Amino acid sequence: MPDPSFSTGSSVVDRLIAGDHKLVTLQVVLTDNQSIGALARGAVLGFFGAKYANLHQTGDYVATTARAILAKAADPGSGDVNALVYLAGEFNEDLLTFGGTVDNDDVREVLAQNSIYIKAPVSI
Repeated sequence: MPDPSFSTGSSVVDRLIAGDHKLVTLQVVLTDNQSIGALARGAVLGFFGAKYANLHQTGDYVATTARAILAKAADPGSGDVNALVYLAGEFNEDLLTFGGTVDNDDVREVLAQNSIYIKAPVSI
């Protein structure tokens, strides 16, 4: 039996995760539906055709397509890429990003129907 090994590293706490609700992740195909390029961790994604994309329109589009939160930064600017997303969990509303004029209030209810809960940060 091999000896156990240990390594050290650093991590950065970004406070995107805002609660104890079980996180569910999935690898998906991310497309650049707006020609904006790289998306940061915390981008709210919608379903665009058979792929995920940055959520950027209000109205019915948001209500029918808001589906996921980007777990790791990704850049579909040069073509579709595989990306890790959260399909469930609790997230800090101050760290979510959107395209266009979309905001937390536009997606709060539809995301909650998909087990994604947007929460205001609590100061202690």
